[in-house]
Amino acid sequence: MTVRQFLMPLAVILLATHGPALAQTQIPQPNCGDFSTDFYSNGLQSGCARAIIGRQLLIHNADALAKAVASSFHIGTSLIEPAGLESISADEVAARLAGGSSLLISPAADVATATPTPKWNAWIDGKYTWNDNSPENFDLDGPLWNGLGGVDYKLTDKITLGLLGSHESSDLDGIGVETDSEGWGAGPYLGIVLTDNIVFSANLLGSLVDTRQTGPLRFDSKRIQASAALNGYWYKDTWRFTPGVSVSWSKEWMDEKSDAAPDQDVEVALLTPSVQIGNTLRLSESASVEPWAGAALDWTFISEIEQTGSPTTRDPNTDLRVQAGLNFGFGSNLQLSLTGEAGGLILDEIDTYAGQANLAIQF
Repeated sequence: MTVRQFLMPLAVILLATHGPALAQTQIPQPNCGDFSTDFYSNGLQSGCARAIIGRQLLIHNADALAKAVASSFHIGTSLIEPAGLESISADEVAARLAGGSSLLISPAADVATATPTPKWNAWIDGKYTWNDNSPENFDLDGPLWNGLGGVDYKLTDKITLGLLGSHESSDLDGIGVETDSEGWGAGPYLGIVLTDNIVFSANLLGSLVDTRQTGPLRFDSKRIQASAALNGYWYKDTWRFTPGVSVSWSKEWMDEKSDAAPDQDVEVALLTPSVQIGNTLRLSESASVEPWAGAALDWTFISEIEQTGSPTTRDPNTDLRVQAGLNFGFGSNLQLSLTGEAGGLILDEIDTYAGQANLAIQF
């Protein structure tokens, strides 16, 4: 028997058992840059746009929630302490430090009378993001406006529970296509002080979204978002060091109403480690400001668009954002945070530029 005669039956057996799997691996794995292929109907642009927006909504959601929970527990620049600390016991000083707020010394001689800690916290957070996509992402350029607001109540000194609402509006213009969307949502959130320095926050948000694309396409969507985060607050004199990590996920079910394209499901999930460093400065007897800078690494480990009759689009990516801002404290119960952000530092397909404002009041 020759070598050829020996190998031929073996090759037939291998092809019979592994042929389908081998053929499947040879199918090109599409992503949103494959707009020139015939994998999809022209509805793919809407799915790609919603994946882009969904990722940015998750980033804002986790960030705004962390700010809200910190305000609820009076962590940050909200408390300005008078002078005369020499008359306070060591236990009282430790208790104030454990609360997380920076101790700022003002030239008053007397110790302020202690007031009860407010139980209620109301806040609103708005963000504007300009998207500058490359042709690989359909060149979808344009703004995203999104806002969050909520009210929470401290069940104990270490647990707060609240309800939040959301609104989003986007207008992305690309290569031969325009994709607009608008949506509203609501859901619960939770904050827990785990240790003197670490705070846990989490929320669940359900939304209804209307998406319109150039031509007859119109999608009605139902979306669920969820996020959880751990943030640390360490203080040295007036300096703050805040490392954090968050994980967030969303799933959007897009129902095409004109029957001009298949329905789509869009799923996005992120893991984001981050860090911030700030220094609190006294502005007056009742006001302070904290300039700060930070960075966040966004690992989008799930980015999928499922469309009937087409291969699933998978487009995971990693990006770096840098941030800087000012945190203002007015009296004991009013905080204002202003943030500027640039993203797309290591992501070729998109650059983002954002501004954000957060206002919180405790009562």
